[in-house]
Amino acid sequence: MRVVMYILLVLAVVFCTLAAQNAVAVSTRGGVPHAVFQDTDHNNRRSPSQIPAQIRPPDVRAAKLPLPPDAQNARTAKTGAHIASGAAPLAANGQLNMTNDWRLKIAPAAVTNGDMVLLGDIAAPLGGIDAEQWDELKTKQLWPAPPDAGKPMQINRSRLSQALRQILGNDVTGRCILPTSLVIQRGGLVFKEDDLRSYVVKSLTPQLAAMPGETELHDFRLPDYIFLANNGQRIQLEPGKLVPGRVTFRFAVQEADGTVLRRVAGMANLLLWVTVPAASRPLNKGESLTPQAVTFMRANASQLRELPWDGHGGPWRLTRGLTTGDPILQSDLVSELMVRRGNIVSLVYSRGNVRMTTKAESLADGEPGATIAVRNLQTKKQVYGTVRDGGTVEIH
Repeated sequence: MRVVMYILLVLAVVFCTLAAQNAVAVSTRGGVPHAVFQDTDHNNRRSPSQIPAQIRPPDVRAAKLPLPPDAQNARTAKTGAHIASGAAPLAANGQLNMTNDWRLKIAPAAVTNGDMVLLGDIAAPLGGIDAEQWDELKTKQLWPAPPDAGKPMQINRSRLSQALRQILGNDVTGRCILPTSLVIQRGGLVFKEDDLRSYVVKSLTPQLAAMPGETELHDFRLPDYIFLANNGQRIQLEPGKLVPGRVTFRFAVQEADGTVLRRVAGMANLLLWVTVPAASRPLNKGESLTPQAVTFMRANASQLRELPWDGHGGPWRLTRGLTTGDPILQSDLVSELMVRRGNIVSLVYSRGNVRMTTKAESLADGEPGATIAVRNLQTKKQVYGTVRDGGTVEIH
């Protein structure tokens, strides 16, 4: 029995020694293992309801120490006092004053062309960083590049923070603005959201310029990034129909021979501002439209349910009531020279030197030039004639 216990004790000592040696070897190697690219950490996926409970100390969570309801009052008062005394000055125009300070903004997507990922590959300086200091930092080697060229790999925020602290230290890492995740590709190109937005605007500018009025693209919904595996590939914009309102399009990633490898969707809102005629005062249904009742205003074309009146033709009569400022649409107007169904009109028959006039009832609506059916009130027969004006139909 003593022999068995002695053997077990020796094995435990050997195991602990090997574990310590492995830990030292890992710490001296630096960088992060290849597994850092596997996004399996769930710590950054807490739900909002979990956060208040998880940020409390363990003894509070275990109900050993109740949290006073006014625990934050002292801190709030202290912060207010700092702001009031100017100890914590507010930035002008909502901008952070970084004249004597600096940050490193880590991109959500980056490309590296070497065997090692450099800090300059993934970061951009913000604020008043010294040029020599940045020249030194941007060449700092972080970890090995992805093994396969043209295949992006992802690092989540938690692992990215751990890796940067291990290599850069707490001071520099504390100045880094981290994305939700970082995607790195070895070789090729990456187009970020700003690049894609500029490409969309440049590509659609000729078509937008041909539209009437003033156009504006806003509220873009674009992918955060698109990777190209090599410099021979390209991105081609495939726009949808350009109409006021939501505009959808796709980014087609193509090989050098034009073969489409994949498509990525995007969208934006198109504002089309046009000058339209509008009611200068309240107008009633059936009222004649006069020049004094019309004004002009700037309107969003996407909010017009139909085409606006072009201002030509007439005289016109309103088919619905309008309030002051309402756009005047084509469907809101009918010609005052129009014959309405049920109207009594003069039915004129003319052929050569013969001309006869009688009364007839219109059996349909018709504008000048249209052919409609009418009933002769004397003979009760139905005939067809051409509308000449609001009170005359001719038979040739």
